[in-house]
Amino acid sequence: MTTIKDVAKSAGVSASTVSRILNYDATLAVSEDTRRKVLEVAEKLQYKKKPKKVKQSGAKIAVVQWHSDKEELNDLYYYQIQYGIETKALSGGVSVDTISFNNIANIELTGYSGIIAVGKYDESEIHRLAGYHKPLVFIGENYLLYGFDSVQSDFLTPINWIINHYLTEGITDIGLIAGQEKTLTEHNAVYDPRATTYRNRLVHEDLFNPDFLFTGSYGPDSGYQLMERAITELKDDLPHAFIIGSDSMAIGALKALKQHDIPVPSRVNIISFNDVAIAKYAYPALTTVHVYTEIMGERAFDLLQEQIKDANKIPESVVISTRIIKRDSSV
Repeated sequence: MTTIKDVAKSAGVSASTVSRILNYDATLAVSEDTRRKVLEVAEKLQYKKKPKKVKQSGAKIAVVQWHSDKEELNDLYYYQIQYGIETKALSGGVSVDTISFNNIANIELTGYSGIIAVGKYDESEIHRLAGYHKPLVFIGENYLLYGFDSVQSDFLTPINWIINHYLTEGITDIGLIAGQEKTLTEHNAVYDPRATTYRNRLVHEDLFNPDFLFTGSYGPDSGYQLMERAITELKDDLPHAFIIGSDSMAIGALKALKQHDIPVPSRVNIISFNDVAIAKYAYPALTTVHVYTEIMGERAFDLLQEQIKDANKIPESVVISTRIIKRDSSV
């Protein structure tokens, strides 16, 4: 397993700096470039497939990202997807350029053979991307309704897995700290199937308590604030288990629990989502849902190549499975 020392050596910084960056220590005075480098190195070192060196064909694709650089640093889910696309593309001799959706109007796209759009797009944004009249694949949501290939992760099954696990362990008070995203143009709230599945399943079990559901933005600061709110409002009724929408949110939640001397997992269990590199370096290390982001990126690239070869290709919606990685933050 990759260690903090491995990350430190590759990034050219001290092990203590790496540890503090991976735990989103806000008191650490380092540049954003250093922070980004450490986070990217940590992700790449845990990635199993390395790019093969092949002769470049001259073809290139555009990867359109909807999130900002700051959002990416706070939650590396989209970076992992990006790396999966790049690895598969480079192994096929295709180069990749990353474009922010906010800046797409300033980019000339005529030289690209296709577009992979990563993120959550509203209807006006989908039509705008389709207006370039190039092969187009989406990652993150099901856009089959609009006639486009799309790749997404299965977030429904793991919610049931987690609830089953907690119930088996005799834990019936289960909370949810969920992230809420909005589209860029129309600012529409993005539907999260995890919150709906959580609510429906616990209602079915006659265990749903609306006071146990907390929603905010993704990132460690939000995770901290939401857990702080849960601790303050619920006091002794604080749930013995939480499902948390991302690893970075869970890092913030752990900080709040530590400040209140609430032990994990003996008093509060935590299971989060994504399994980015920070999950295994947290204290305690996070039990998390491993999302096969690299496979999502690879499959999107394959779908794009199929479109390039066949303009009449039938659109597909591909759902990639997930699995639970058991670590120390839960029983």
